[in-house]
Amino acid sequence: MPDLTKVKLGPCKVTFDPEAPTEIVIELTQGGVVLTYTETTRDVNADQYGSTPIKRIITGRSATVEVPALEKDNARLQQVIAGAVTVTNGTAPTKKRVDVFADKVIDLLTVAKEVRIEPLAEGSTPDDTVTLFKAAPQVNLSYRYNFESELVTNITFTAFPDDTGRLIGFGDPDA
Repeated sequence: MPDLTKVKLGPCKVTFDPEAPTEIVIELTQGGVVLTYTETTRDVNADQYGSTPIKRIITGRSATVEVPALEKDNARLQQVIAGAVTVTNGTAPTKKRVDVFADKVIDLLTVAKEVRIEPLAEGSTPDDTVTLFKAAPQVNLSYRYNFESELVTNITFTAFPDDTGRLIGFGDPDA
């Protein structure tokens, strides 16, 4: 008999740099958060077997998390756009703007931090958590200003190996 308690669905929250005081928590999304894990492989062939592979070797792994963030927040935007800065009016400190510069070349590895996906469905446990141990955000905006659409900030976190070689973890982050 299949274990139906292992069938999961529902929304999640995504946290960027969860151990920092300036963590970014994305709790409202639209369209679903998409985790993609892929492996690249190479077939090994021998003349004696023609084009039939005799084995397959994993040559690489990649992981990304696509987050369609629903809350429009300039402070958060500044934190997830690499190299962006917040400009504050000197005489009216409530007047702020986020500036992004076209002349900056930025190594995304320098801004990579841990990312956690935590399901919010009833009955979810830390064992349902997915962790990208070192991931960098990239933002793609296509805001549609009308009465039919919400402003969605699309953030894609791309995983890189951490200092120990870990890329992605499935389960309790405290294990």
